[in-house]
Amino acid sequence: MLLISELTLLFLGVGASRSAVRGALTLRTLYATSAAAGVSLGYLFTVAVLVNAGAATAEEVRMPLWHLAVAAGLATAAAGAALVLVPRDGSADAGGSAASGSVGLRPGEKVVWVRGVGPRWLIGAGVLGAAVVVAAGVLGWAPGFWLWPVGLLLAVMAGSRAIVDGGGLTIRPPLLPAPRIHIPLQRIDRAWTAELRPLPDLGGWGYRITKGRRGLALRSGQALWLGLDDGREFVVVVDDAATAAGLLNDLLARNARRDP
Repeated sequence: MLLISELTLLFLGVGASRSAVRGALTLRTLYATSAAAGVSLGYLFTVAVLVNAGAATAEEVRMPLWHLAVAAGLATAAAGAALVLVPRDGSADAGGSAASGSVGLRPGEKVVWVRGVGPRWLIGAGVLGAAVVVAAGVLGWAPGFWLWPVGLLLAVMAGSRAIVDGGGLTIRPPLLPAPRIHIPLQRIDRAWTAELRPLPDLGGWGYRITKGRRGLALRSGQALWLGLDDGREFVVVVDDAATAAGLLNDLLARNARRDP
């Protein structure tokens, strides 16, 4: 019974995620589905552990079917709570954005803008992870060695940089050629700044793809928004986003003068 419920919820989760990416489901529906799956699975896993804990043999294990009804009720309650607590999908478009202005780019002038996209606390977390790995090596604590991938991931996230130049927008980790995100200037129609709330605006934290929009958000705050030539949007939360938007708009205006 537990295996069947797991497979059912797994297929529902995969289907909901694919539908949300394609735009067939709203983000609120995806959150509700995720909450329902998490709560119901958590209940069933807990019950499975409890019914096995007091059994001496496999024949003594009993898991009545009414547990499925309880799991369904909890799933319904969790989905309802998610629909109530999660705001409706918002869109930070140019109408509600801050004016990007201009950086005063002169003809023939070349400018490069660089800022970090990682929150400052990630730097401390990466340093702490590295210290734990070193301590584990000195003390011979084997489980501590498994923390090095976490420390490496935190370091990559904390050190990632957003770069705006004549080629467009590039986001890449330090000292590594990949993974990287590149939006060519030719694909950008306009740039502006606006506040980003990762959960309602982008579907969560990290690199996200949702209906008509994709982006990178490691924190909430002022973000650089790009309107692309295919009607979609790209967004990244970064310090000094207004300067980046102004520079991109100046570069777009320069290209428009060259190729009317």
